[in-house]
Amino acid sequence: MTRPLNPPGETPGVGVPPRLAAHMTVAEQHDWLRGFLAARPVSRRSALRGAAGIGLAGGLASVLAACGSPTSGGGTGGATPLGVTGRHLSFGTDPTSQMAVGAELTAKPAGKVLLDLGIDTQYGTTIEAEVRELVSQVPQADGSIRAADQFFVHGLAEQLRPGQSYHYRFRLPGGGTSQDAVFSTAPTARVPFTFTAFGDQGVNAAPANSSIITKDFTDDYYKQGDDRRTPAPASSLVELIARRHPAFHLLAGDICYADPSGDGEPVKNAAPAKEEKGFDNFDPHTWTAYFASIEASAATTPWMFATGNHDMEALYDDNKAPGGATHGYGGHAARLDLPRNGPSKCPSVYTFKYSNVGVISVDANDLSTEIATNAGYSGGAQASWVRQTLAALRADPAVDFIVAFFHHCAYATSASHASDGGVRSTLTPMFDEFGVDLVVQGHNHQYERTNPIKGGRTGVQAPDGATVHPETDGTTYICVGSGGRPRYTWQPGETDRYRGNTGPDSGTQVTSFLNVADGGKTPETVDWSQARYLDYAVLSVDVTPGAPGADSTMTVRAIADTGQEIDAVTLVRKASGTAPKPTASGSWTRTPTGLSIPA
Repeated sequence: MTRPLNPPGETPGVGVPPRLAAHMTVAEQHDWLRGFLAARPVSRRSALRGAAGIGLAGGLASVLAACGSPTSGGGTGGATPLGVTGRHLSFGTDPTSQMAVGAELTAKPAGKVLLDLGIDTQYGTTIEAEVRELVSQVPQADGSIRAADQFFVHGLAEQLRPGQSYHYRFRLPGGGTSQDAVFSTAPTARVPFTFTAFGDQGVNAAPANSSIITKDFTDDYYKQGDDRRTPAPASSLVELIARRHPAFHLLAGDICYADPSGDGEPVKNAAPAKEEKGFDNFDPHTWTAYFASIEASAATTPWMFATGNHDMEALYDDNKAPGGATHGYGGHAARLDLPRNGPSKCPSVYTFKYSNVGVISVDANDLSTEIATNAGYSGGAQASWVRQTLAALRADPAVDFIVAFFHHCAYATSASHASDGGVRSTLTPMFDEFGVDLVVQGHNHQYERTNPIKGGRTGVQAPDGATVHPETDGTTYICVGSGGRPRYTWQPGETDRYRGNTGPDSGTQVTSFLNVADGGKTPETVDWSQARYLDYAVLSVDVTPGAPGADSTMTVRAIADTGQEIDAVTLVRKASGTAPKPTASGSWTRTPTGLSIPA
């Protein structure tokens, strides 16, 4: 039977009845939503004020109460005090000179919000931040509309010094401020550094007002008897990352799960359709809870996001995305700032360089044959850009290692999603051609590391602690969808395989499947599944640039939420020793610029 275009439970349910949404693209869902709202004589403001609304004061206040109080500031003239919550950073196109600082405001400000910046707590430089309003109107099964009005603040710091630490704070109308925090720009020198990564994070509990919105559904369907994880894995991993102070963190899609299931049930891949119980699951305040939950790390460490299937939010897609593409990322434009040097049709596709490493973010939603909701939206522009970017990175004498990260897996096993044929067929030939060293994936809620793969087969066996030479051995693919969501299961007969495992070991050769067009699943016996851990873990990658002609190393470690290292492999390349050059600034048209740090 042909698989639905939009399988139940695999993309956010934003108010389209599940029986209809299953056969709709993001653009078609948005058109349905527009028609639903147009047919109901309720104004945007009355929806926000009325009893049908999610409600800024009630909904947001309850979320913030569950997450901890935000930093308070000046007044707004409304019922909710103005404060700052969920601060988060991201690099600009050039990490040596740009940093984007974002947060959510608890209410609409009555005046300008400013970003103070300096090399100490005297600051000395102030720029006007941009406030972006995001209105969410979610249709309900009874014909009503639940709505929320959110305000996100963003300031772009430019013309910064490489390798410099900066203090920053937001200053609010009335004189209140956020707490001081510190970030560091990337160095121009080839220096050792650490970065971290995972995917599929979410928050550990539904927002405090979720009983209003999702009725009897929560996303906390964790399994009993799991002795190796903490009670709150997503939060514990943020704490682990914060303690390691990485240069940056990569999140390989499925960020906050504002609607964790799509149809109100904890369904998994290809699950049969459930009886329709309403279509009112989407809660925009889950983003509030999410940013608050990562602030302990993200306020001082850039978090760089790729988009997954749970990040396609048709509620916000106004069919006016850059280049005319339709993808459901309109809400992300209000909440996030990402480098804008990718193809114009793909706002979550970008690249940046740090020391001797080039990083590329890919939108696997555009390539997936398993979940075709957004497949092909770029019209091939992304694939062309990826080829050009990989060629440029490999030709750059300052770049030793190339890291790609995205959501759907090119190579993974599991009983849920396993491997995606569209992602594999599009990306892996280019990764082979240009010698990509490390690929970070999500989607399957587990940790799994492959042997280095070249031409679809194992290049060399790489057990725990091994040394790999990607130039001859191939690319190492790691699924680290172990960032906090309820864990999946392995294929029948497949077992965990990691350092310290005392159970059975089913080896590196296992039977799995490849998702292909029209919902087909092609069985395959793979020889590359080297390490597996069916619990919560984060990648911690230590990079050491070598002198000219010597070895540069990238040691990739899997750290369980207990803090225990469970797997490691070291990638080695000969270094050119050339210092990196600044990257072109790219376009940041939405955010005020002009920051100049005094000498």
